[in-house]
Amino acid sequence: MTSVARLIKAKTISFSEELITHYKELKLNENELIVLIFLYRQLDEQNNVLSISKLQAKMTLSEEVISNLVIGLVKKGFININMENAIESFELDGLIEALAKMIDNDNNTSFTDRQDLLSQIILYIETTYAKTCSPADLQIVNSWLDAGYTFAQIKTAVLDSLKAKKLHLKYADAILANRYQEKARQTVAYDEDIKKMLDAMYVKR
Repeated sequence: MTSVARLIKAKTISFSEELITHYKELKLNENELIVLIFLYRQLDEQNNVLSISKLQAKMTLSEEVISNLVIGLVKKGFININMENAIESFELDGLIEALAKMIDNDNNTSFTDRQDLLSQIILYIETTYAKTCSPADLQIVNSWLDAGYTFAQIKTAVLDSLKAKKLHLKYADAILANRYQEKARQTVAYDEDIKKMLDAMYVKR
């Protein structure tokens, strides 16, 4: 699974918003779009059992029409069906990968810059820890970018966690937080020194 696809699964990138943006490029019609959004919400609720009747209860289409839509989406590779113990379950990994490819081709420069940085960080972490980032890891990385940490700061924190034999991002996150707070305290102390110096220079005689 590509890094962008993992970001979608981790909800760092909005599945529904991106699907609405790109569904025409994916050669989907509006009925197929709604079916896929409902199925994604169902997976988000930890329910992967495919039920046409439950889909029909949420829509104005007949079960026959919905069934044909689902069959068509399976043929397109957007819905993956598994059968176990007579229970039909589904995944949307094929759709997520296709959607990730569309996002990769997006010409939005500001998003691409952030996406590229996310990809670099994820690659560095997975290489350093020798394991795949989990959805929780991806959320932590995204919070680092929101906080304004640089790639160099993140690399140093990840490397320090490796040296401490703590192969998880929560430890690296604590390192970054502590260093940021320490820097803030140093800045405050420095500003206070300047204030004292100015007070001494301009004290009323």
